[in-house]
Amino acid sequence: MQNNYQIFHRKQDIGKRISLLHREETLSLGMVAMEGGEALATSIEELTACAPTRTVHVLMYEEQGRLPELRARFPDVTFIVFSEPVSFGTMANSMANECYTTFFFLTRSDLRCSGYAMDEAIKLLHRSDKPSVITVRLMNRLQEQIPVIQAPLVRDGLIDPISFLPTGSMVPTLYPFLGVGLYERALFQRLRGFDELVDGEYWQQLDFGLRSWLYGYPILNFPGLECTFPTRQFIIEDRSEREGIKRVHTKALGVRQMNGKNYPKRIGRYHDAHVQSEVKKRLALYKTDFLQLMDQWTAPGEYR
Repeated sequence: MQNNYQIFHRKQDIGKRISLLHREETLSLGMVAMEGGEALATSIEELTACAPTRTVHVLMYEEQGRLPELRARFPDVTFIVFSEPVSFGTMANSMANECYTTFFFLTRSDLRCSGYAMDEAIKLLHRSDKPSVITVRLMNRLQEQIPVIQAPLVRDGLIDPISFLPTGSMVPTLYPFLGVGLYERALFQRLRGFDELVDGEYWQQLDFGLRSWLYGYPILNFPGLECTFPTRQFIIEDRSEREGIKRVHTKALGVRQMNGKNYPKRIGRYHDAHVQSEVKKRLALYKTDFLQLMDQWTAPGEYR
């Protein structure tokens, strides 16, 4: 997708700019703006206070805030500003393109970090099984756990994950719920990020999770990362059928693995012949197929 955003970089003194030329920053934080005005300013203030030594990027569109005032108030923040509202996946992909750090943590302006064991989370991305995302525990305004753990399931040809509450230990989850989590930038881009041809946050996030698992990169939920919705009690994903749902299903269900070899397979009503041709070109990337993934799934038990 052609860039339709402007970048307003944070201010840096000349000494810091020179020092950054000789080293790579490890982590940056990206916050997707869910509101504007003073509510957005308060969210930026709290995120920068949570991680004062990290680079913060705010992803927003023009109508969400008075940019000159925000830049003056937060000179150490980089703003990625879209000319009009875009999908979550487009914002996340732009974050990966522009942050230039080894890892990036993606959050939302209606969340507050309540558990921040980020160094431990980064270590998990160095595991031998190479997780693609470390996801967070989420709480509502009443401090109740949100069922962010998802296990794979297909019903009548439709992928329809089952939701679980997190346990006290690290567990696998099918996709990054609401997209919130810690990503390794290079792997994220190698996986081609979020599919912008898919409409709807849920379907974009599900598609990314499915590709991660089927290509051999697990997604883990880590109790050391926790965020809270300070004003929301009910958080419900929109799983209604959207444009691009056939892309998601053809990529996930259009491959069968037999005796270690991958074969393209035509699926039912969610089949897309054009996408199937894309799948054929990428057959070698699949380490398993969806049916095997369901059979081998270990959630909600402990994952080591």
